Amino acid sequence: MFKFSKILLNCVLISFFGSAIFFSCKDSENYPPVPQLTFESFTNLRTYAGIDTMGIMILSFTDGDGDLGLTDYDTSINFYVKYYRMKNGVLEVGTRYNSTTGEIEPINFNTRIPNLAPVFYTGWLKGEIQDTIIPLSDPTSSKTYDTVMYEAWIFDRAGHQSNVIQTPLILVKNQ
Repeated sequence: MFKFSKILLNCVLISFFGSAIFFSCKDSENYPPVPQLTFESFTNLRTYAGIDTMGIMILSFTDGDGDLGLTDYDTSINFYVKYYRMKNGVLEVGTRYNSTTGEIEPINFNTRIPNLAPVFYTGWLKGEIQDTIIPLSDPTSSKTYDTVMYEAWIFDRAGHQSNVIQTPLILVKNQ
């Protein structure tokens, strides 16, 4: 019994020190305090009739000082998505009529990212943002297909604006 316990103890100690040496040699990740976005993918979701009703845009992000996301009491916007539609071979900002103001305004899919780390966290953040775009198709379009593109950027709590990413051109089936 004593011999088995001593062997087990030696195995545990060797494993512990081996792990400590392995993980201490690993470089820690370092990111700038200004958030960075990278486009990962865009997926069109279709009805059984084949009409694109919504899309899912996936972006990866890093934030070196860990202050990405808004607290529960902060209702401002920190994630911006701008919509573009191809018209006569040129990308133009998509617009719609606002019946409340009587004006034509740009179509945006802006929202807020909640706080992603505990209150006193001081490290970096790295992850993915999945944004659902609804509606993806344009019900006012007379075309069977439209070509669209999105731009996106984020702000952290310190007011740092990330880089602006663009999706590739996306073919959307309307009818």
